[in-house]
Amino acid sequence: MHTKLRALLGGALLLAAAVGCRDFLTEEGVGTDPNNPSQATRDQRLVAAQATIFSWSEGPIAQISCIWVQACAGVGGRFVETRGRLYTIFPADFSADFSQVYIGAGLVDLRIVEASAEDDGDRVYAGIAKVMEAYLVGMAASIWGDIPYREAVTDSVTPVLDPQEQVYADVQALLDEAITDLASGTGPGPGAVDLVYGGDATKWRQVANTLKARYYMHWVEAQLVGGANLPRAQLACGGDCLTKAIAAATNGISSSANDFKAVHGGSGTERNIWGQFAGTSFGNDLAAGSVLVNLLRTRNDPRLTQYYGPNAVGGRGGDDVNSSTPADQVSPLGAPRLAPDFAQPIITYEENQLILAEARFRTAGQAAAQPNLNAVRALFGLGVVPATLQNIALEKYVSLFQNIEAWNDYKRTCIPTLDPAGANREVPGRLLYGQAEANANPNVPSVSEQQTNGGVAGGRPGVGGFRNPNDPRACT
Repeated sequence: MHTKLRALLGGALLLAAAVGCRDFLTEEGVGTDPNNPSQATRDQRLVAAQATIFSWSEGPIAQISCIWVQACAGVGGRFVETRGRLYTIFPADFSADFSQVYIGAGLVDLRIVEASAEDDGDRVYAGIAKVMEAYLVGMAASIWGDIPYREAVTDSVTPVLDPQEQVYADVQALLDEAITDLASGTGPGPGAVDLVYGGDATKWRQVANTLKARYYMHWVEAQLVGGANLPRAQLACGGDCLTKAIAAATNGISSSANDFKAVHGGSGTERNIWGQFAGTSFGNDLAAGSVLVNLLRTRNDPRLTQYYGPNAVGGRGGDDVNSSTPADQVSPLGAPRLAPDFAQPIITYEENQLILAEARFRTAGQAAAQPNLNAVRALFGLGVVPATLQNIALEKYVSLFQNIEAWNDYKRTCIPTLDPAGANREVPGRLLYGQAEANANPNVPSVSEQQTNGGVAGGRPGVGGFRNPNDPRACT
């Protein structure tokens, strides 16, 4: 986020008025200071919302996800290690992340952008904002389950928590709207104000389709388990989740050049969030996790040196959450991924291909899935392996390093096999609702209800345990 971002967020507005014979001292707005605008422009709101998506996707949720799937490790004896080894979390820990979905440059501003663009007949601009809204809201539902959505940006100060499956269905409908808007070619769009794609409607349409496929896959577990879970999956998917995922991903991100990645600058708060955290006094508390390190070494995967740096003895190793790994054997995170301007992947061609591989494997078998798995491995000079569910899921686990989606995938597939930390029988399946929301909204279930009934609101039957309705089967 370069000079363009700073200039847009600065918000200097230019006014031009022809005074003529009018009494300019009584003109409407004469008391407005053009250098201190009271309202942000549509462009400013879009830039701010993109910055929110970047920071939200890289921040505390991504870090705890990385630790819980044992691609990272919490060390140092402080809160990072406590969350990783004891799974100790509190409502206040991720309160800001929950609120960020809605306030400031979250859902509130995105709705303003959408309405403004639609009023001006700029469907391309509106479509881009809708894809961004779908990302934030859908991912929030994957983490917290039932969340406020239909009443979230209304006059209600105590919005109800919509069922998780209903949120997914609404988000899928929103993505359909966005795709139609983007395909219309109506309006100039945001142009260079869009930090990711420069307003390219085709690339945004591909992202929308990959996001649809991602969200369909979030409900595959519930569909396969069946029973009382099946109606929820059918609502969230609008039918068969796997078939829908294939249809969407077929129109998804077509090459790595079209990946949706964060945009960062080299200084201040524009830097990559992982790099910012590494520069704090807690930065050394986040290190390499043994499961992914060992997998990369076994595969002779070139991403080992991109993801992790050398340890004190010159090798690369990870901390085992259930053993006392010597400190000199544990690697830090890799310098390339911590670089201030590193473009953190959020939604990618690799993910799209691996969604196709898994969905085709489950519906049509190995031969149908093989080309998609091969396409991803070829990007890194890796040879062909059979397109089994295990190999596909492991490939995705590697590709999704530092991405929240790696946690969603693990909860759904139970791959890779993880030994939960300490005496815990399973890896946590969700986070607690933010403390700020719980304080303000009586519809938020208590902590004990969340821990015993999967966080399901409104007295609905839960799944039991600390999991969401789309995750009915624990990885024990």
